[in-house]
Amino acid sequence: MKEFDVKLCPEGSDFQKSVWNALTKIPYGTTSSYGEVAEMIGKPKAARAVGLANSLNPIQIIIPCHRVVSSSGKLAGYAGGLDVMVELLELEGIRTKSNGKGKYSI
Repeated sequence: MKEFDVKLCPEGSDFQKSVWNALTKIPYGTTSSYGEVAEMIGKPKAARAVGLANSLNPIQIIIPCHRVVSSSGKLAGYAGGLDVMVELLELEGIRTKSNGKGKYSI
């Protein structure tokens, strides 16, 4: 199942809610950077704030914060752990690379 519709009402600031709403728009099997999410919500200079809101996501997987990566394609900062992030991305068909030292990228 690649798509489903669930009414969500997470609690957070208006900014956090706008970020979390934008995350639900990232299609299955794709990724966006923190900067791209910032642009999606009309705050192009707020990439770091997007990262913070992403880390505070109260409903991981349902609000797919695992699809957000750095602008260079590096994977970092997933609250569930990088191993889980890699598994989720690969489950969606996104190939990841490991440098053999616990660092991953797409």
